[in-house]
Amino acid sequence: MATETVQLKVSGLMCSFCTMSVEKALKRYPGVRSVLVNLVHGVVLVEADTDRMSREELAEAVERLGYSVSSTEVQQYATDEALFGLIRQRGTIGMGLALADLVVDPLNLFGLPAHIRGYFSFAVAAFVLLWVGFPILKKTLLALRGRVINANVLLSTAAWGSFVVGTLSLFDARWPNFLPVAAWLMSLHLFFGYFKLDTRRKASEAVRKLLSLQPPRARVLRGDAPIEVLTKDIAAGELLLVRPGERIPLDGEVTEGTASVDESSFTGESVPATKGVGSKVIGGTLNLDGALTVKVTKVGEESFLNQIVRLMSQIAERKPPIELLADRLMNYYGPVVFASAAVAFVGWLLLTGNWIAASVVLLSVIIMGYPCALGISTPMLAAIAGGKGISIGLLVKASEVFHGLSTIDTMVFDKTGTLTYGRPTVTDVEAFGADENEVLSLAGSIEASSEHPLGQAIGFYAEREGAQKRPVENFRAIPGKGVSGEMDGAQVIAGKPSFLEERGVLFLLEVRETIERLSKEGKTVVLVASGGRVVGAIALQDTPRRGAERVVARLKERSIRTVMLTGDARPVAEAIGRTLGFDDVRAELLPTEKVTAIEALQHEGRKVAMVGDGINDAPALAQADVGIAIGAGTDVAIESAGVILIGDRLDDVVSALTLGAASYRTLTGNVVVAVLFNVVGMVLAALGLITPLFAVGFMLVSIFAILLNTLRVRGLDLGREELTEEGPLAELNLHIPNMVCEGCASKISSTLTALPGVREVRPKVPQKNVSVRYEPAKVQERGLKEAVEKAGFVAVEV
Repeated sequence: MATETVQLKVSGLMCSFCTMSVEKALKRYPGVRSVLVNLVHGVVLVEADTDRMSREELAEAVERLGYSVSSTEVQQYATDEALFGLIRQRGTIGMGLALADLVVDPLNLFGLPAHIRGYFSFAVAAFVLLWVGFPILKKTLLALRGRVINANVLLSTAAWGSFVVGTLSLFDARWPNFLPVAAWLMSLHLFFGYFKLDTRRKASEAVRKLLSLQPPRARVLRGDAPIEVLTKDIAAGELLLVRPGERIPLDGEVTEGTASVDESSFTGESVPATKGVGSKVIGGTLNLDGALTVKVTKVGEESFLNQIVRLMSQIAERKPPIELLADRLMNYYGPVVFASAAVAFVGWLLLTGNWIAASVVLLSVIIMGYPCALGISTPMLAAIAGGKGISIGLLVKASEVFHGLSTIDTMVFDKTGTLTYGRPTVTDVEAFGADENEVLSLAGSIEASSEHPLGQAIGFYAEREGAQKRPVENFRAIPGKGVSGEMDGAQVIAGKPSFLEERGVLFLLEVRETIERLSKEGKTVVLVASGGRVVGAIALQDTPRRGAERVVARLKERSIRTVMLTGDARPVAEAIGRTLGFDDVRAELLPTEKVTAIEALQHEGRKVAMVGDGINDAPALAQADVGIAIGAGTDVAIESAGVILIGDRLDDVVSALTLGAASYRTLTGNVVVAVLFNVVGMVLAALGLITPLFAVGFMLVSIFAILLNTLRVRGLDLGREELTEEGPLAELNLHIPNMVCEGCASKISSTLTALPGVREVRPKVPQKNVSVRYEPAKVQERGLKEAVEKAGFVAVEV
C-alpha cells in the first residue's frame, strides 16, 4: 500500500455545499482514506492509496463534479479570475432582468394584460436559466451524475420546477405563474456566488503577491559571459550576478562581492544585513549597495519563498462555531428539504386527490427551503460591519474574522514595522574629546553621500540639528562596513567598530564601555574617527510607533496577554519589549518558527490574534485565529490578514476587538432569523399558502429583516480614543520620473521619513509615484519637495 497525501488545486469552490460535495464524492472511491477541503485557498488534500487511486484519477473525479483542477498556482489563479469574471457578469445581468420582471409581471406596474406579462416572464426566465444560469445547470447535472445533492441541485430543482409550472400556466389557468420565481432564484444564487468567490479571490491574493517578489529573469554566468534567462530555468549550482537595487532571484551563497541586503520583510531585522563571501542569501530580498555573485543552492519548491507559499496554502481554514454548525447541517439540508416536499405532496394528494395542487405544494416547499436569506446574511454583515470598521480605519475582510475577534485572549505582535517604524533613527550622540556639534558635523558630512540606511539616518539627523556640512574628498563606501574620506586634510572614518579596528583606529576604554552600554540597550552603534582617533559614537534604533505603549496597556486592562515575536536580535527585541510593557518577548525567529510559536499558544487553549506587516509575518498571520496587518506594510502581509489597520494607529487593535464581538452577535442573530424564515416558509408552503408573488416577497422580506438587524452595528460605540498629542494629517502625492528601482524608492522613503511630522511614505515604483502623509503643523509641502530634490530626484506635485 502506497498511502500518500495528494494536493489538488481546485477552482470554483464557493460555499459549504461545494466542500461537502467534493468530500462526499471522493470518499466513495477505493483507496481514499480522508479528504480535507480548504475553501479559502482552493486546496483539496486527499490521503489515498495511490496504487488504487492515482493523482490523475482523483483530479478527474473532482472535475466530474464541475470544478477545475490546475497543475500550478499560476494556472489556478488564471482560472479563478476567469470564473470570477463570469459569475460577476452573469449575476449582475440576472439581477437586472429579475428586477425588470418583478416590475412587469407580479407587480404589473404597467397594467399589461396577463398573457403579455406571462410571455414576458417566460422569455426572461428562459434566458436566465439557459444562458445566465448555464454554469449552475452544468454543475447540477454533474453533481447528480456523482450522486451528490448540493446547493446547485436544490436551486436548480426549485428554479426549473418553477419554470415548468410557470410555462404550464400559459396554457392552463389551473397552474400558477411561477416564472418570476425561477428568474429570481437563479439570479440570487449567482449574485451570492459572486460575493463568496470575491472573498476566496482576495484570500488567494496573498500567495500571488508572494510569488511576484521573485524576479522573472536573472543574469547567469554561463561560459565566460553573463546571459539573461528566465528564473524558472536556472539550476542549482549556477552563478547569478546581482547589481545594487535589484532583488536576489533565488536562494544561494555569495561567492564574490560584499553588499548590504534588506531582509527585513523576511527575517524582521530592521538593520540591513551585510553579505560577503560565504554568506547565505534569500531569494526575493533586496540588494542595496554592492555587486554580488551568488551560487544558487535552492530552486523551485525548495526555495525559502516557495516554502512560505506552501505553508500559507496548507494552513487549515477555520470558521466560527455558528458557521461550522451550518456546514454540518448542509450535509443533510438538501435531502431534508426534498423529503419534506415529498411528504407534503403525498399528504395533499391523499387529502384532496388534486395532483396539480399537490405538485404546486411540492414545488413551493422546495422553493421556500432554498436558503436564500442564509446565503445573504454573511455577505451583508461583511458589508455593513466592514463599513463601520472602515469609518475609523479598520478593514475586516471576511465574516469569520468577527467571531475570531470576539474570542481573543492573546495578542501577538511583530516588532519591525509593526510596533516600530521599521527604520533606524538616531537616539544618542556621544563625544570623546570633542563636542557633540563637531561629531555631528564630521558624521553628517561623511555620510551625506552614503546609500546605506544607517548613513542616511545619520546624515538627515545632522542636517536637522543644524550641524555644519563640510566638503569631503576621496569619499569611499565599503558595503556593509562603513565609509571614509578626507576633511580639512584629516582622514575621517564612520562605520562599525570592527571596521574602524581594521583601519587601525585607536579605541580608548571609555569608547569600549560606551559601545557595550549602548549595545545592551538594543541599539546599533556607529563610530566616528578623525586622524586615527575615535571622536564620537552615534547610536541608532528602530523607534516605537505612536500609541504602541498605550495599546499594550489597554489590552492588559482587558486581561489579554501580550507577546512579541520577531526575527530581530534578542537585545533589540528585549529593549523594545521592556519599554512597551510586554508579557513575553521571543526573538531571532524565522517565519516557520513564528508559526510554531503561535501553534504552541493555540495548543495551550489560547485564542490568538497576530499583528504584523512583513512578508515574514504572512504565514503567522494566516495561522493565527485572526491576522491583523498594518496598512503601511507589505502587500503580502495585508492580503494574508483578516483585519487591516488602514492607518498607523495601533490602538485601533482594541477597537477591532469591540467591533468583532458585536458583529459576531449580529451574525448569530442573522443565522437564526434566516433559518426561521426557511422553516416558516416551508410550513406555509406545505399548508398551500404560497403564491408566486408571496414567494418573491417572502425572499425579499427575509433579506430585509437581516438587513435591519445588521444595520444596528452602524451605531456601535467602539470606544475609540481621540489623539490629542498629534496634529491633523494632510496627504501629498508626488510624481518622480527618475525613480526607477527599489533602491531609489528606499532612498526617497528614508529622506522623507527623517523629516519631522512625516508619518507615512508609500512609494510605487512602477507608477513613479510617492504618497506622503504628514502633519502640516510640523512640515510644509515645499519642505517635502525640497527634501526629495536634495536627494537627487525630480518631484512634481500631482
